[in-house]
Amino acid sequence: MDKISTILFDVGGPLVNDDPAIAAWHSHLMQLVREKTGHIFTELNVDKMVEEAVACCAPSFISYVIWHMVKPDKNLFSELRRECDLFPFEKYMEPVPGVIDTLKQLQGRFKLGLVANQRSAMVKLLEEWGILQYFGSRLMSEELRLAKPDVRIFLTVLQVLGSRPEESAMVGDRQDNDIVPAKLLGMNAIRLQVGPHRNQIVRYPREEPDYTISSLSGLLHIPFISNKLKHAD
Repeated sequence: MDKISTILFDVGGPLVNDDPAIAAWHSHLMQLVREKTGHIFTELNVDKMVEEAVACCAPSFISYVIWHMVKPDKNLFSELRRECDLFPFEKYMEPVPGVIDTLKQLQGRFKLGLVANQRSAMVKLLEEWGILQYFGSRLMSEELRLAKPDVRIFLTVLQVLGSRPEESAMVGDRQDNDIVPAKLLGMNAIRLQVGPHRNQIVRYPREEPDYTISSLSGLLHIPFISNKLKHAD
């Protein structure tokens, strides 16, 4: 494990708490659906739909929820999906507690990169929060025109950093989008169990993460990281 020289991060979950943004969107969505269809959904209804989406590994639980609110109306689904694309999610997001301290300890000891299905607007937000400066690769999926779980987005970021999969680790909160493609490439995979996907199941042994943590600071206690930090002191 001491061969690991590069750590890639998802943004939502590991670096940014997007739970308030998701809650704000769902509140807005419930209002829109009520206005357009007369149907009333509660937070409990939405939570159940999100659980179903996670369980079936839906690529987008947001799209899953919209569809299950309005099906079989495909036109309304498309309209609400466009509304979602315009929603200011970033306005409701906040940095994960302790993120700067963790990144400071990793900086200079590992090459750091972002692998995230995010709009380019997220880059500006990360810069405002002082997070972006720690990353050698800062391209989001919107700019790369690639999205997880497509392994090409991982390979593109690794190429920018001058790293190989076998000497790299991925930190993410989604088993399907982060852990599985990382393992497929021969990377180490670190699963952070937070957010809507925290209970997502592992389908079979080869998709098991190498490490599982419950907070970002838990990274610092993973042996290949803690050993490098000790040797640097």
